[in-house]
Amino acid sequence: MNESLATTNHKRLKRVLALCLVLVAAFSSVSCTKTEQPQETPIVLPTPTPAPVPAQGGEITLPMPANADLLDPLLVNTEEMLNVFSLIFEGLLSVDQTSALTAGLAETWSVDETGRVWTVKLRNSARWHDNNEKVTAADVKYTYDRVKSMASSYYAYHAAKIESVDVLDDYTVRFTMKKAGLSSLYALTVPVMRADSASATMPVGTGPFRVTSMTGERIELSANETWWKQRPYLDKITFLARDNNETALASYAAGQLDMVPTSAVTAGKYREEGITTVYDILTQNAEILVFNSANAALQDINVRKALACGIDRGTIITNIYMNRAQACDVPFAPDSWLYDSSSKVYDYDPDRALSLLLESGYKDADGDGYLEESGMRYEELKFTLLVTDTADNLREGAANEIAAQLGKLGIQIEVVAAPYSLTEADNEFLKKLSSGEFDLALCGFNLARDGIVSQFVDANGSQNYGGFSSDKLTTLAEALVTAADETAYRSAASAMQQQFVQELPFLTLYFRLNSIVYDSAIQGVSGMREPDTLRTADKWYLYTQSN
Repeated sequence: MNESLATTNHKRLKRVLALCLVLVAAFSSVSCTKTEQPQETPIVLPTPTPAPVPAQGGEITLPMPANADLLDPLLVNTEEMLNVFSLIFEGLLSVDQTSALTAGLAETWSVDETGRVWTVKLRNSARWHDNNEKVTAADVKYTYDRVKSMASSYYAYHAAKIESVDVLDDYTVRFTMKKAGLSSLYALTVPVMRADSASATMPVGTGPFRVTSMTGERIELSANETWWKQRPYLDKITFLARDNNETALASYAAGQLDMVPTSAVTAGKYREEGITTVYDILTQNAEILVFNSANAALQDINVRKALACGIDRGTIITNIYMNRAQACDVPFAPDSWLYDSSSKVYDYDPDRALSLLLESGYKDADGDGYLEESGMRYEELKFTLLVTDTADNLREGAANEIAAQLGKLGIQIEVVAAPYSLTEADNEFLKKLSSGEFDLALCGFNLARDGIVSQFVDANGSQNYGGFSSDKLTTLAEALVTAADETAYRSAASAMQQQFVQELPFLTLYFRLNSIVYDSAIQGVSGMREPDTLRTADKWYLYTQSN
């Protein structure tokens, strides 16, 4: 921990002791007298400590992955490196805490009558760190040509929206999108690189911090004095290589790091008033219960709704995820500008669940505690629940809890854990999921911030593992893609969510929360949101007695 932070606790202790002395002096000055009317002694209150105000200066340290590619932001493959590069590079547009688009290197943008061709004017005040030259249209084209040429990358989803990129003049770029609609603009959030970056020995961007030194073990950033926005308050941010997040948290506890982003559900144990702050942030990682439409029982909307009402998500969130999740019924994050709060309709209601099942002909006909279909087949209501078998057993723990909860309703659930691997050939879970070897499957979907869900609800969608098909949902999903302006975009998103909860192609259970563990001397931390966790770093500052 740097010197300015290391002395913070000592200063804080001195303030507490000073406050105690004032209080002792105040109370000791009150004495009893023998007169009939007690003498009133004025109460001396301590002078309130003024609220801290932002002050320039200081430095903090954060972790980065060991053996990471430190030069190329387009080759990012970890969220930690995404955080590092987000301080150095900027996109034409950026995404705020609500997932809405805001200006970045683009000063203005407009669309033609087709809705597909966008003309972008670059910001005149945006300059490269090392030579103070302006960002040009050639730099933008170089960046997007590279992204589109990559076989796979973190930004492949963005590149897939773009048909072509053309330079109109030094500071004007034309993007022709594959589809009309405002959602295509989310493709303009890719970090822009300078056209001569291939020969660079250090990453050079336009962001709030610039690289001053770099080795395989550390990257040192300093405030960009000529940034087109207000100069950051911090003078320096240093990233130190750590093998994994567990090691990074241990380094924080040892005083070697000042801030650590983490997905650990146990992050709350680091919280200590006035010493360590734990800031919970919403992610785009949604936990989903997939229904296999090949199962006759799951084709019944009443059965799907009964499963939604029969799962106590609050208990799962509290007991399994230690409150690091937020319940939601639709694949739109609850903090998104596109989210419709009226779509939250499936609260835990076992009585409603049983009523829905009874309506569809399910009851405990033989008194064994399990529901049967009282038709020609007289079959018990039984499902397999596919889940990943990994070292992180949170999802498997959630699956077992779901099985227990539904078992109380008389629905038999067999949990089937399959190995998960980043290597496709060894990924048994994905093989079973893709081939339909399940009735129910508990999965994690990383959702795009543009709110587009076509890949999950279209009959041929790449992630429609349940095989659900609905002409209404397909049409509404496409209307979301092609919405021409913000009003139409929000209206299409609302219509999509309302139809989603009516048809329930799959059940959105909750969105995961991650955390930022940091020294309480760091102030101004707000508006945090994954995946760009450090997006407000330019507003952070250190609290000292002087401010």
